[in-house]
Amino acid sequence: MGGYGSGQKCDSKKTTGSQYMIDIRWMKKQGLLVPGTSGSMSWECRGKETGDIGYRVENNRLILQYQNKHRGGEWESIEDEISFTWTPCNYGGKRQWFLCPKCNRRIAVIYGGKFYRCRHCYDLVYDSQQENTADRLMRKARKIRRRLGGSNNLMEPILFKPKNMHQKTFDRLRKEADSATNLSCLIIRQRFGFYP
Repeated sequence: MGGYGSGQKCDSKKTTGSQYMIDIRWMKKQGLLVPGTSGSMSWECRGKETGDIGYRVENNRLILQYQNKHRGGEWESIEDEISFTWTPCNYGGKRQWFLCPKCNRRIAVIYGGKFYRCRHCYDLVYDSQQENTADRLMRKARKIRRRLGGSNNLMEPILFKPKNMHQKTFDRLRKEADSATNLSCLIIRQRFGFYP
């Protein structure tokens, strides 16, 4: 009782990171939400293209065109319509959102399956919700290291302070990164029976 893994579910859910996704904020930054715009988007993993999708933007919706093959079946052409909605911003203007076609939720990201829907409809969890304590600590250390201009390799020292960062802030962040790295290594050693 209370040992390693207690409280964790044995059957883990699919995560948002394992699905194709389309983020409306990214599309806005790329200038892809202008009515009349059309083209294609693609996804890559380790430099190889893993998927692509055609799109067309109209005044109040995004139309996705793609092929889907379900469990060894035949390829099926799909045209999926995702409506837009807008909310006013506090200092003027408005923010654009997707409306999930299934549950009608206002969302920023849609995820691919046979159709593109919100994470709630596909019962997806965020990758971080599946992490154990050691993984969370390593992610925290890597995030701090990136902020300090270091590499993702937790064993490489961070030697130089980024330009325009106070020395006190640099020392504090470097100490936090080292502490998270050391604690994650300790947890991993204990998990495998290597006690200090």
